[in-house]
Order: sequence, then structure tokens, then C-alpha cells
Amino acid sequence: MENQPRAGAVPPRPFPSAPRTVTLNEEPFLVVPPKAVTMRWLQAEYILKGVYLGLLLFVSVQAADAAPFGWPAVARTTLLIVGGLAVALGVATALKLREGYHVKGRPLTFLIFLLLESPSLVYAGALGGLVLAASWLRHGPDDVSFLVATAAGGAALGVLFGALRAVHGRGARLGLSLTLAAALVGGALAWLGQLGPLLEQLGVSPSLKNPLVDGANLTVFGVQLLLGIPAFYLLTFAGRQEETEVEIGAVCAALGLGLVMLTREVNPQLRSVGFLVPVVLYFLYTMRVLPGLRVFKHALRGLSYLQADRHRNALLSFRRALQLAPNHELARQGYWRVHCALDLERLRDDPQTLALVDFDLCLDRAGALLIEPSPSPERLREAHRLLDLVLSQRPGMRASVAYWRGVAHAHARDLDRAATCLEEVLDPSHVGAHDPQRRSVLFQAWQLALLLHDGLRQRVGLLQIAQPGRRMEAIDLVERRLAENPDDKAAWDLKRLLYQDVTEIEYDHAAPGSGLPVDGFDHGYVQQLGLALINDPARWQRGGEYLRLAARGLPAMGPSIFVQIAQAHQRAGHGEEAWHNYELAKRAGLSVGPGALSDEERQTYFATVKLLGDTALAHGQTDLAIENYQLYSESERSGLETLRTLADLYEKKGNVLAALRVTEKALVYNAKDADLLGRKDRYYYSVMPDFVRAHPAEVPGGFDVAYCLGKARAVLAGRELDLDALDWAQHLADLALAVKPESVQARVLLARALLRRGEKERAAALLEELHTAKPEKFAGGDDEEAWFVACRLLGDLYLQELSRPDLAVACYGDFRKSAKSGADTMYKLGQAHEQLGDRARALKCYEQVTAYENHPLASEAREAVYRLQAVNTT
Repeated sequence: MENQPRAGAVPPRPFPSAPRTVTLNEEPFLVVPPKAVTMRWLQAEYILKGVYLGLLLFVSVQAADAAPFGWPAVARTTLLIVGGLAVALGVATALKLREGYHVKGRPLTFLIFLLLESPSLVYAGALGGLVLAASWLRHGPDDVSFLVATAAGGAALGVLFGALRAVHGRGARLGLSLTLAAALVGGALAWLGQLGPLLEQLGVSPSLKNPLVDGANLTVFGVQLLLGIPAFYLLTFAGRQEETEVEIGAVCAALGLGLVMLTREVNPQLRSVGFLVPVVLYFLYTMRVLPGLRVFKHALRGLSYLQADRHRNALLSFRRALQLAPNHELARQGYWRVHCALDLERLRDDPQTLALVDFDLCLDRAGALLIEPSPSPERLREAHRLLDLVLSQRPGMRASVAYWRGVAHAHARDLDRAATCLEEVLDPSHVGAHDPQRRSVLFQAWQLALLLHDGLRQRVGLLQIAQPGRRMEAIDLVERRLAENPDDKAAWDLKRLLYQDVTEIEYDHAAPGSGLPVDGFDHGYVQQLGLALINDPARWQRGGEYLRLAARGLPAMGPSIFVQIAQAHQRAGHGEEAWHNYELAKRAGLSVGPGALSDEERQTYFATVKLLGDTALAHGQTDLAIENYQLYSESERSGLETLRTLADLYEKKGNVLAALRVTEKALVYNAKDADLLGRKDRYYYSVMPDFVRAHPAEVPGGFDVAYCLGKARAVLAGRELDLDALDWAQHLADLALAVKPESVQARVLLARALLRRGEKERAAALLEELHTAKPEKFAGGDDEEAWFVACRLLGDLYLQELSRPDLAVACYGDFRKSAKSGADTMYKLGQAHEQLGDRARALKCYEQVTAYENHPLASEAREAVYRLQAVNTT
């Protein structure tokens, strides 16, 4: 077949995984036999085991009598037990051969099969031989009673065995079984009179009659007991019940009793071996051997059923073995072989066996048949039969069946039907995008449809991958596979093919909210693809598309990615597209935040916004230039000149406050820059106080109120001022007051400017408001000092301009509390009191001024004193 699917299309699985079964506890699990077995028989097994032990005890006691039995009795008893088993197996063989079973050259396997399939005959043979031996060994009426007693006691012991098996918890069964074994050995030894000296030392008188006659050969007793153990173990092996700690406890009890009898006359230290060996054997067997042996027995049972074509029972046995040990190699292989040996035609008419079939394993088997490069027609037919069976019983496995049908049709060169089957897997509308069966074979389906077969690629692969969202789903699938195994060559081959033609439209179809996967998309991989092509004159546009895809998932690398695309457009002479991508680079940096970018990406981002700013400036695009220079000013490399340029742009735009803010920031770099200082004076003069009051939110945070106050104070300190200077001082004071209405200094400076302009009434009103509304606590020392100045200025107005000496006295009185009051204030107070006609107080004020001999007003104060004294004398 042309371009047949390679073996790598689907990884073969030589052995099935453990079958999915219900969870079981640690208790033994009953495997259903080929014919219905009632609980009565299962309970009878333990009773018969107990009867066997009772009869074995009887024949051992009887054989121990020196006359008329002894060693010949041991030999005859053993031969009868073996003979009974042989007869039973012979009958079982005849029955099985009559039913149509064949040995098939495997006698040992057939023997095991007979033991497992004929437990009732095995029990009948072993017990029948033992019953014959017991009958032959009895020689009196007392022996008949003894025989009945031992058999009945054994039956009661069997019931106890069954009760112990039902105990939940392995540890509890382990301890109880060991306790029972010890009790049986101790009771038997006491019954046989072997504990007489010990009981006498304890002051206990034995109440049991010793069944052994004087002179009995206890060695014969021990040997006979030991020779009967293998047959008991064979009953355990052949039984329907799983072996538990109970059976090995009984075996160890018999072993211990037999060894004690064999070592009774040797060194006491050696006699202890008779007790220690069974205990050690018990723990070793239950801890180490029993768990594995239990699984091994089920596996053997399964193999025997398989050889005998008893597939349903083989399935049950292997499933139970795998429940106990999921990784047991023999059970796994046998389970696989049973499924391989199933007759599909007969299986449809056997619902009981059909219910046990592992359909996943059937699917694996079909895959194993189809994985070969050129399967034979017989293999193809068998694979189709398996797939038909799976689909008929498990419709939910439709997608997996469809894939394997596609492989089978491809092998048969029926490409149209193969394409139809693959389309059923690739198109999620058939079974659903998230169907687990579809997801399990989707990678292999894409691999077959796109890589492994030219005919299928044209018929289905290219058509399906072009459907919206289909490529992105396949990419997600491949990326998940590579996440689990980065060295998966098949996944890499498919990845390269899928990314080769991926487009932005396909990516956008899988955007968040579309229901299609994008998380697995390898943006770093498409970035490398784009970088490999972006400088190729013939393929740079495809490289640009790859890079745009990369930028979607690598936002922190967006600036450099879009700059590379912009540079490619510039080389191609696409000016508009180039500037568009530079703009995208800027937006990418903004979306992440310059502070979150790497050093290299941050420098690329700032270089881009500077380039955009320079270009906008060159083209007279003031707003764009401002936007980009403002962004560039955040760079540590932007410097003072960027801020100077920004101030120019804001000034051209008429945004004085913004220009002022930028200038203030620039002065941080150089506080003595003459151009910046000139700009500052110009911008503060251009800001209107009324605008500030109307739009307080637009006032920059760095507005320099101190500058306004200081500059106004310096201007007003001059003696000769023209109107322009007074306007400048008044503007600054009013501007400071607009920004900081509670400022006492600003109001005082404004009043001073008004006084210098001759607007005495406005000045007086402003000063009166200040004087009257004295705050309880000043914001600072400067405001307090300004308030005292307001008192002095208002006093001067009252005294010299408004002819209100009474009010002047109050103002000067407040000003006297200032540290800056002195002889001048006292002289003015004297004038105010004199105008009020209070000569006494005026005289005191003038006299205080005369104390300052070097003060300019000292002479005038003395003249006033002489004048007032002369008036008083007259």
C-alpha cells in the first residue's frame, strides 16, 4: 500500500493495562466457577477439610498401635489416599474428554486444569481413600466410636475454619488462625498424654482418656500425620475458595504435632524445633508466600481454562489475579492471550462472557493487528470484527473505533472510506470536542491525515486543518504531548507542519471566549520563526505575521517585536505601516508598564517613543509630539532638554500651566538655568488668578507659591516702582492667593501692592478683614509676622489717611506684640493719643521714644514732649 501508516503512528502496547474493576477490600474474592456453585458447597469445603483432618488424626492414632498395624499401616493409608486421588482424576479426565476437551500435548497443564475444574472429585478421592484406610484400621466397637468422634470433631473444626475466614481484617485473621493452631497442638498433645508431667507439675489432673495404647509407636503417628499434609494442601489448592491464613494455620498445626512426635525422645533443645519450625513457616508463608501464591493460583487457573477453551472462566481468573496484583506479568500476558483467543462469532451469543470482555483491550488488540506495515487480509478482517464488537457494545468508544477503521481502510487502499472515518475523529461535531475517546486518538488521527499518507492528506487532512479552530486545537494537542515528552519526534514533526501555515485569523478564532484552546500555543516558537524570516526580502511579510502572533503571548517582549516589524516595513518603503508598528511597540510597553520591562525592552520602548516624538515634532504634530515626549521624560536618559522641548510645545499649544509644570521639573536638574528661570517668570505672569480659582484641579502639584510670595515681596521692596512692576507684584500676590486662599502673607502683599498703586480703600478693606479675622493659631511664623505687618499698615492708614486715631490706637496696640515693633510704633501711638486729646498717654509715648537718643524720631519726640508739657502748664 502506498505510504502505509508506519508503526510509529500509534505506540504499540505489548501487554494490556490492568483491567478496570470495582474496588475490593483485602478479603478473599470468590471466582465464579463454570457451573453455578452454591454457598452450601463453599461452606462444605471447610467442613470437608475439617473431616479430613479428623480422619487423618484417627488413622495416625490407629497406625501408631504396634500391633496389629505399624509401618505397613502407614504405607497402606498413604497408598489409599493417593489411589483415591488418582481414581478421582481418572474419572475427571474421562468426563472432560467426553465433553470434548483435549490434552493438546500439555499433560501437566491438563492435570492442573482437572484439579481446578473438578474440586468435588478431588475431595471425594482424597476423603474416600482416607475413609477406606480408616475402615481398614478399625478393629473393635470402640474404634467405631472413636472414628465417629474424630470425624465429627473434624467437621466442627471445619465450621470454625469457615467462621475464621469471615473475620474482616487480615491482621485479625492472622492472629486468630495462629491461636487456633497453637490450641489444636496443645489440645492434641494433652489428649495424647504428652503433657502429663507438665500438667502434674501444675497440679492439674488430666481428664481426657489417652487414645493411644501402651507401647504405641509415636514415631509412626508423627510420620502418618506428616504424610497426610500434602493431600490436605491439595484440597486447598483445588477448592473454589481462595486460600487464607486458616488453611496454613491448620497445616502448621499438623506439622507441629508431627514434628513433636518425631523429636520427643531427642535432646530437649532439639525438641523445641518441633514448635519453632511451624511458627516460622506460618509467618513466612502468610507474609511472603501466600499473597503471591494466591495470585499465581488464579493465573494458573486462568491458563488452565485458556488451554481448555473455557474463556469466560479464564477471564474471571485473570481479572481476579490482576485485582490482587495489577502488574503480575503472567496474569497480564494470560489476560491478553484470552482476548486474542476469543471467538467473536460465538461471543455475540454468550452474554455472560461478553460482560467480562475488556473492550479497551479489544481495541488494543485491533490496534496491534493494524499497526503492522502490511497486515494480511485475515488480520484486517479480524480487526474489523473486533471494532464491530467494541462499537456494538460500547457506543461511547465511537471515536477510537473510527480512527482504527480509518487505519484499516488505509491499509486496504480504500482511501475514501478511510477519509470518512478520519473526518469523524477530526471534526468535533460528530462526538464532541472534549470526548475522551476522541482526545485519546486525535493526535494519531492528525498524524495519519497530515504526515503519513499523501492520499489522506489531500482527501481529509488539508480540508480539515483549514476549518476554523481546527488547527489551533491540533496545536494545543501537540503542545500538551510535548509537555509530557519533550523529545517526542512524531510530535515535533507534526508541530512544525501545524505552525508552518498558522495565521492570525486562526489564532483570533481561538481567542478567550471562543471555546477553543490557546493556552498551549508556543509563542516563543513562532517568534523564532518570525526572526528567521523578518530579514528575508522575499518572506519578511510572513515573518512579520509570525512576530505579531508572538507578541500576543509575549507582551513583555512587545516593544522589540513591533520595532523589528516596523524596521522591516521601513526597508520595504512602507512608511505608514512602519509608523503604525512603532505605535504598537509604544502601546505594548505601556500595557506592561515601563517598570515591568526588562532593561533591554525598556530601552527599546523609550527609544521608540523618542523617535515618535521627534517625528511628530518634525511634522508639526504638536499633540503627538507632546504625548511621546511626555512618555520619554520618564526615562532616566531623557534629561533637561526633553523637558525644555516639552515646555516649548505646551507654550505653543497655549497650555501655560503644563509648560510651567514641566519647567519646574526641569529646574530640578539645573536651578540656575537662565532660560528656565526666564520661562518661569514668563509662565507665572501668564497664569491668570481667575482661571486658577475657576479650575483648581488643573493647577499642577508643584505650583510654587513660595516663588510668587518671594518675588512679589522683592518687587514691593523697591523704592521707585513703575506701574508694570506694581502689576507684576500684584499679579503674583493675587496668584498666590488664588492657589492658597488662607495665606496671610499673600493678602498682606496684595494690600501693599494696592497701597502702592493708591487704591487705599481696597487696601484698607483687605487689611481690616485680616485684622478682624485673626486666626487662633497661625500656620507658621511667616503668616504670624505678616499679620503683625497688616496691623501696622492698617494703623498707618487710620492715622495718616482716614483720620481714625481711635482705630489706629487698637492696631498699633496689636502691633506692639510683635518683635519688630519699637520707637516708630510708640511715636505713632503718641500721635494717635494726641489726636484723641489724651495728652497724658501721648506724653508717655513720646517720652519713651526720647529714650532712643540715636533714633531719627528722638528729636521730634522731645519737641512733642515740650509742647505737651507747655500746654499742661498753661
